[in-house]
Amino acid sequence: MLKLITSCFLLICLNACAQKSTKPEVNSSPKTSDAVINLDTNWTEKIVKTNDEWKKELSSSQYYILREHGTERPNSSPLNTVKEKGTFVCAGCKNPLFASETKFDSGTGWPSFFQYLSSKSVSVSVDNSLGMSRDEVTCKRCGGHLGHVFNDGPNPTGLRYCMNGEAMQFVAAQTPLSDLSVATFAGGCFWCTETIFESIKGVSEVISGYSGGEEPNPTYENVGAGRTGHAEAFEVYYDPKVISYKDLVRVFFASIDPTIVNGQGPDRGKQYRTIAFYRNEEEKTIIDQKIKDIALEYNKPIATQVVPFSKFWEAEAYHQDFVKLNPNQGYVRAESIPRRERTLAKVKDLVK
Repeated sequence: MLKLITSCFLLICLNACAQKSTKPEVNSSPKTSDAVINLDTNWTEKIVKTNDEWKKELSSSQYYILREHGTERPNSSPLNTVKEKGTFVCAGCKNPLFASETKFDSGTGWPSFFQYLSSKSVSVSVDNSLGMSRDEVTCKRCGGHLGHVFNDGPNPTGLRYCMNGEAMQFVAAQTPLSDLSVATFAGGCFWCTETIFESIKGVSEVISGYSGGEEPNPTYENVGAGRTGHAEAFEVYYDPKVISYKDLVRVFFASIDPTIVNGQGPDRGKQYRTIAFYRNEEEKTIIDQKIKDIALEYNKPIATQVVPFSKFWEAEAYHQDFVKLNPNQGYVRAESIPRRERTLAKVKDLVK
């Protein structure tokens, strides 16, 4: 593994992606999301975790509300003013809670709804705290505290589900992944490549993972230690009506140095090699032509592999949206964000 302890802070920052084999601390969480989340209202198993596990996955304010029954200040949540079409889900377990069509302006300063989404959304119980009796609303799947429900709402239910915005996440209405095309690449650290492609128009979701090897169910630790043939890879779900595969290949090669063998930036090892996976001959032709076009721009041979796609293994949950969730993490600030900005400057016409 690339776990080298040095006294140089810069080297620690630059090699953080390679070194981090345990779950990094998550300092913040987005209030809204443009990622594709599976809106599962047919789940059968509840989510049960220890307090320590919840603390690692939630921001401090989310933990205070969801797990300690806290309350946010009125008018403090950006979800209070969200008006677009979509679904509000539990910030802890992504359980679908409320449809945007049931949201209304209650004038209280908290996101309010007159009806929950499904029978799997919420539970209601008596809350006798603070010297009063109220009806507490919790997530039916993970038990997280959401807020309270009152009998002063609009028709047709006459109810007002007064929710803490910090306890929820808004998922805008989106095209299901099954209806989108998918492209797979490996371009060094997947924290970096994920945030680049999430900025490209026509891209609905980018998933970090592993590909290029044969070992089933690879883990971050095994891949990072070089004990598998896999590389850190990512899958791009995109709408071909908005962006072409050819343009995605253009972004990919703009994001890497294709002459480096087994590495990108500060990360070195076979797990950081660059690969353009193709699913058919048309994609292979596009990749081969791009390599031919850029070859004269470099003084060294192109090292990027062109490989038929076989299998993609999704990485652990804490790697997904890592840059978005951890913008102040050392490696993210020193490597991921600058690399993203350098790449987007090269493909300005394709940026969202």
